[in-house]
Amino acid sequence: MIQRSAILKNQELEVSILLPEGGCRRSRYDWGGTVEQVSMAGHTFLSRERSGDGGNGLGGIGLTNVFEWRTTALYDETPVAGRFPLLGVGLLKKADTSPFLFTRDYDVLPFQRETEVSPDRIRIRTLPHLCRETAAELEKTFSLEGRTLTAGIRVRNVGPSPLLATEFCHNFFRFDQYAVNSSYRLALPYSIQPKVRRGQLLVERDAYRLGAFDGPTQSTAFWLNGWQGLRSHWMRLTLDETGMSVLIEDDIPLCNFYSWNNAYAFCPEVFAPIDLNPGEERFYTRRYTFQAE
Repeated sequence: MIQRSAILKNQELEVSILLPEGGCRRSRYDWGGTVEQVSMAGHTFLSRERSGDGGNGLGGIGLTNVFEWRTTALYDETPVAGRFPLLGVGLLKKADTSPFLFTRDYDVLPFQRETEVSPDRIRIRTLPHLCRETAAELEKTFSLEGRTLTAGIRVRNVGPSPLLATEFCHNFFRFDQYAVNSSYRLALPYSIQPKVRRGQLLVERDAYRLGAFDGPTQSTAFWLNGWQGLRSHWMRLTLDETGMSVLIEDDIPLCNFYSWNNAYAFCPEVFAPIDLNPGEERFYTRRYTFQAE
């Protein structure tokens, strides 16, 4: 029987992990393991992606990794009906001459993966496959210590061409069943400089809350500056009057910060640079420390 999910559990947390066979099967999100839900003392912290009308959007859930090429060159150089690689996903098929769109579904020939599950650790290794002179070996690990979930990512360039990409975790946060609104507050260790695409924000010096959602999409979306020069990053999301919070610590120098939000999910996204010459590798972790009273 194919194992589609696994549970990590200690005295503080219970974490449901979707394994490659049970997670996202579309071309947007990483197939190499997804945190579906985190539970603590009867409380839950994560949600599913929903569009403004309550639909499933692109199918994201929980803590979902996303790998993106810095340019569309690999796609642009692929002939129609040919395949191009996307880190964490597989070989995608180019259906026509339209520009690449992350919101579009492409046919996927998934990478091969190896999964190891033990009571205190889950390891998922994505095997390399050479395509368009590009090949990478990925490894993702999940482990618990007290109230902290640690997700580790290792990327090794085993192909003949440089890897020029970014990675972020699409954090779909929603505490219990409290709708996402101005009661959620994200605090950061610097003075923030938002560049709003749609919707409204309630901005403090080093924190923000969500204001009004954009009418047509029922969402907010914005870039955030102020992090430049930091070699690591943290942010803390709290929900007023509940005692619930999560502290997210990334041990990477950022290359971007984006946030997309609607009533179903609060989604701050910290981007990690993956710029690797042949033979080079990068390893980094994200630590999620949960609190519920």
